[in-house]
Amino acid sequence: MTAVVVIEAVVIVLLMILVAGLLKSHAEILRQLDRLGAGEPTGDPASAHRTTGLEKAPTTELSGVDPQGSTRVVTLEHGRGNTLIAFLSSGCVSCQVFWQQLDGKYELPTPETRVVIVTRGPAGESPSRISELAPKDIPLVMSDDTWDLFKVPLTPYFLLLDGGARVLGEGSASSWDRLLGMFGESAADARLPTRLDTKQREHFTDDQLAESGIEPGDPALHENPLDG
Repeated sequence: MTAVVVIEAVVIVLLMILVAGLLKSHAEILRQLDRLGAGEPTGDPASAHRTTGLEKAPTTELSGVDPQGSTRVVTLEHGRGNTLIAFLSSGCVSCQVFWQQLDGKYELPTPETRVVIVTRGPAGESPSRISELAPKDIPLVMSDDTWDLFKVPLTPYFLLLDGGARVLGEGSASSWDRLLGMFGESAADARLPTRLDTKQREHFTDDQLAESGIEPGDPALHENPLDG
């Protein structure tokens, strides 16, 4: 009977050691995936976004190199349409959807939107692998400084800027359709009067009045609605 108890105790100890080893291995795998940029947003990726009140981007140009090592600079404050910045990684599983989408036919948040891809610099990314993934007609900047300036929390990550380099919205998504939906909400939020500065609110009010047939300075604007 004593021998049976001893054997059971030994088996239990061995099982505990095995479980501890599996948990340690799992934790190490998660750490490595995070280091390689394969982190996923928690919850529904389509909701992992925020609009920013039209604040200025931390820089007005994206500066780095292309996969061939040549200097690459993309100006964000250009006054023409929006810019969609896609922060992607070659080792991120979720990013593969967007690498493939951008290399084919895709819809943009607005017809005049241009896309710019940003990856980590050559020290953290393989230029040859990025060159294989990169669409030929989309500007691509490899830059650790840009990544750090925008405080990119995970990949894939996206920012939508207007022509004045103001951030209309930012966040992560798991598919192109969800990305478009996310920025559709951001664009709608950005047009609300409460999100505009004083001058923008004045223009917004004038536009609303003009749609009603009332021009700025119209005497009707100064009439007391309780009179008469």
